[in-house]
Order: sequence, then C-alpha cells, then structure tokens
Amino acid sequence: MKVILRLLIFSCFFNSIYAQNETNITYGLKLGGLYSKISNLPESIKGRDNTFDNSTMENQGVYGLEGGFFLNLKLYDTRVAIQPEILFRQSGEKVTYQDALGKKFDLGLHYSYLQIGALYKVYPYEGLNLGAGAFYGINLSPNNVTYTSNEANGMYDVATRQFYIDGLEGAGDFALCFALGYELHKSIHFDMRYYLGVKDMVKSHASSFQFIENQNKSSVFCFSVGYSFHQW
Repeated sequence: MKVILRLLIFSCFFNSIYAQNETNITYGLKLGGLYSKISNLPESIKGRDNTFDNSTMENQGVYGLEGGFFLNLKLYDTRVAIQPEILFRQSGEKVTYQDALGKKFDLGLHYSYLQIGALYKVYPYEGLNLGAGAFYGINLSPNNVTYTSNEANGMYDVATRQFYIDGLEGAGDFALCFALGYELHKSIHFDMRYYLGVKDMVKSHASSFQFIENQNKSSVFCFSVGYSFHQW
C-alpha cells in the first residue's frame, strides 16, 4: 500500500507541475499480448526432501494479456513526458515434470494483476519514444493453480492441485519497466516493453513436502497497441 500511495502522490505532483506549464495532456486505452516467466520455480517445487531422482522438471513461459488506461502529460515545448497507467495483466509460469517411470504432470501458476505505475518518456524524434519506470502489481488471483497428470487417469489431480494451492501462494509483484514506442499522428500508439521483476512473487508455505523458499521473480515481454483520445 505504501508503494501505491507514493505512486499516486508522484502522479498528482507532476499533474500540478504540468498544469502550471501549459502541459499537453492526452489520455487513452491500450491492449496487448505478453509472454511471461517466473525464475527458480522448479527449484522451489522440488523441495529439500524430494530431489526427484531420475526425473526432469522444465519451466515454460505462458502467454497472457495486458491492457488498461494511460494518462500522458507532456511538458510544454519539451520532448519529455510522464505517463501514469492503470493496467490489468495476466502472467505466470508452467512447469512440466517427467520421471523414468513415465509419470508426467503439468503445474501452472496463472496470476492476474492490477498494475499501477508510471513511465518517464523521452521523444528523440517525432513520435518515437523511449521510456523507463516502475510498476507495482496487486495479485488478484494468488491461488489460481492448474494441475494435470497422467497418474491413474487424473484420479488424484484435484487433491494434488489443492496441495499446491496450499503450499504456493502468489504475492504482489514490483517490476522495473523499459519501453520503446512510436505514436502515429492519428493517435495510434505502438509499444514494446520489458518488465524486470525485483521482488519475490511466490510465497512458499511450510508443509511436510518442504518447499524451498527462494527468489521467484517475474520477467515479462509485452507488445501493445493504444489509442489516444486527444492528440498532441
């Protein structure tokens, strides 16, 4: 909550400054697709007392959506802007396990976030822009876990899924953001971003399984298209 409060104060502060300097203000909506991963997830799931000898565990990224509202505040007669945003994001990770006896299962963590943050943008040439900023994501679905296996025709999938729900819980995500974009004259925006997570986003709860608590950080690539309702 402290992070959210600081971001709101930050946005209000720049809003006041820009209004005093004849700021050009635009606002709009954006929507895009993303590819996300979570670091060190197989290591967390294996556990201290369960090394899964003669087995493999591979992690795969998942695809999702990101979209929401943005407000662009451009300082008069400069090539600099501040862009606060409120976004909805789907991201997570999938882990596939297989052992020498033929057992196989897929475990997926599928989280939804309310993203609040801002970008500092520089326009070196016309609509071309570079941006950097930070976003905090409130996890809206911390227990959204999927589990499927080939064991006993999936007879125990529900119980095992509940086991992972109890043992692994999604947390909030704080990430740095680096962006490259282009804004056309007719208010159409194209945007490529990389979000680099800097905090642990998966909590491990104590159980007989002995999950390993480590740093599970997010990594997200996103491409989006936006529309501005007021042109600069």
